[in-house]
Amino acid sequence: MSSAAIGLWLHPLRQVLDPNATVNWQRLRRLAAELDDVLTTYPVGSDLPPGPERSHRLRQVRRVLVADGGFGDEPPLWQLLAQFVCGYRDVDLRDATGLGHGRLVARHATPTARGRWLPRLLAGELAGIAITEPHGGTRVTETRTYAVPARDGGLLLSGRKCWISRLTEAAAFVVFFRDWHGRLAAAVVDAATSGLRRTPVAPSGLAGWSWGALDLDQVRVRPDEILCGDGMALLREHFATYRPWVTATALGGAAAVFDIVTTTLAARDVDRIRDNALITIGRAHAQLATALLGCAVAEHLAEQGDQHANMWAAATKAHGVDVADHTAAELALLVGAAGFRADSPIAKTRRDLAGLLFADGIHDSLYRSAGRHHAGMPVAVPAPRDNTPAIHNAKVDAAD
Repeated sequence: MSSAAIGLWLHPLRQVLDPNATVNWQRLRRLAAELDDVLTTYPVGSDLPPGPERSHRLRQVRRVLVADGGFGDEPPLWQLLAQFVCGYRDVDLRDATGLGHGRLVARHATPTARGRWLPRLLAGELAGIAITEPHGGTRVTETRTYAVPARDGGLLLSGRKCWISRLTEAAAFVVFFRDWHGRLAAAVVDAATSGLRRTPVAPSGLAGWSWGALDLDQVRVRPDEILCGDGMALLREHFATYRPWVTATALGGAAAVFDIVTTTLAARDVDRIRDNALITIGRAHAQLATALLGCAVAEHLAEQGDQHANMWAAATKAHGVDVADHTAAELALLVGAAGFRADSPIAKTRRDLAGLLFADGIHDSLYRSAGRHHAGMPVAVPAPRDNTPAIHNAKVDAAD
C-alpha cells in the first residue's frame, strides 16, 4: 500500500523533485515496504481510537523502523519524501522517521548535550518543542517564559507552554524562553526534570500523540543544556526545514484520500460519474502535485541556507496544508456517507488535516508572514551567536 505513494505520486515527479539524483530512492522504497510490514504488527488504522494504545503502537512503529535502518543520516529532501510516504499511510506517522524537533539538539546543542541526547533520539525516542504560550500563541516575540540565573551558572525556568504535541511521550523538550536580558533563547529540558508538569488535553485531530499544557516551575537547566545561538535565529533555521516536512505529511494524507476516492468511483458504473466529480478529481491531482513540488523548492532553499528560506517554508506550509485540507474535504463528498463514518480513514485524515492548520504555525499567520516579506516589511533575522552560549560566561550573583 505504501508503495503507491511512490509509484503513483512521487515517481512521475522524480526528475523535478530530485534533478541531481541526491535521494536514495531504493531506501525510500525499502521504507515503504517496512512501513507496511510493521503496521501489520502494530496497526494504527482509523478503527483504533485515540489514547495510550495508539500512542504505544506509534512508538513501536518508530522503534522498529529505526532498528531496521536508522533513517537518521539522510539529506532533508529524502526526509521530506519519507514524510509524504508516512503521511500517505496515516498522518499520525509524521514522527515515524527522522529526528523531528530533535534536529535542534543535533545541530545546536553543546557537545555534552548532544552526547547525552542524540543516541537516545537516534534509537527512537522523541523530542517535543515548547514555543506556544496562552497569551501570545506562536508569536515568539511575546514569549513570557523566563529564566533567572542559578549559582551553578545554569538557569531556573518558569512559565507555561500550551498546545504541546508529544506531551507525555517526549523524552525531552526544546523549550524557548527569555533570559534575564530579555533575549530569546532555548534549552533542551529532560522531561523527567523536577518542576515540570504536563496536563493533557484531548485534541479533535492529530490524536495519535498526546497534547496539552507544559508548566515549568523553576525547572533547573544546566549550562551545557542551553542551545548555542540566538533563539529567533534557531527557530527560523529549524522551521525552514521542518515546515516542508510537515506539509509533505499532510499532502501524503490527502493523496491517500484521492486514491481511495478514485478507486471507489472506478468500481462504479462510469456513466454515473458526473462531470463535476471529474473536474474535482482533475483539479485535486494538479493541486496536490504542485503543492508537493513547492515543498521541494522550500526544502532546497533551506538546505542551501537561502535568505528567503523561512518565508518560503511559511508560505508553502500554509498553502500546502490548505490544499490538502480543502482537497480531502471536496473528495470526501464524492463517496457519500461512507466517507463520514467515524472509522473511515477519510474522516480521520480530514480531522488530522484540520489539526495541521494550527500546528507549527496557524496558516493565516504564516500567510501574513510571507505577505510582510513581499510588501517590503521583512523581519530581520538575528545573527547566530558564537558556539558558546552567552550564559556560560555570565557572572551572576542570584541565589538558587
